[in-house]
Amino acid sequence: FAQRRLIVSSCPIPISKRLWANLVAGVGIEEQQRWAQLSKRALNQLIQELTQGVYLITGKGIFKEEFVTCGGISLKQVNFKTMESRLCPGLYFAGEILDIDGITGGFNFQSAWTTAWIAGLAIGKIN
Repeated sequence: FAQRRLIVSSCPIPISKRLWANLVAGVGIEEQQRWAQLSKRALNQLIQELTQGVYLITGKGIFKEEFVTCGGISLKQVNFKTMESRLCPGLYFAGEILDIDGITGGFNFQSAWTTAWIAGLAIGKIN
């Protein structure tokens, strides 16, 4: 990864730019800091925030921002009793990563919530 790049504008993982900028600011990394200048402590704080951060959801976006995406993991590759991958045991899927497209009016939300619930229950039973 380019060490000269600004941390805030060069995210090494596939998340939104806005989320990345908030995560970077949230752990106290300055907006003009470059990857080459990042201390091990700051890097570890960023890693901890990415892997263990807890976030309060206070609402949803405006209606025009809500949309359905098409495509995703084939339903034939998923055990619907647990949402576990049939191809890669220990990997669970939920929500819009699945190839489920429904009519507007809540079907897709319900599908996302239900698949997440099923996956969460199954993961919770792992020893």
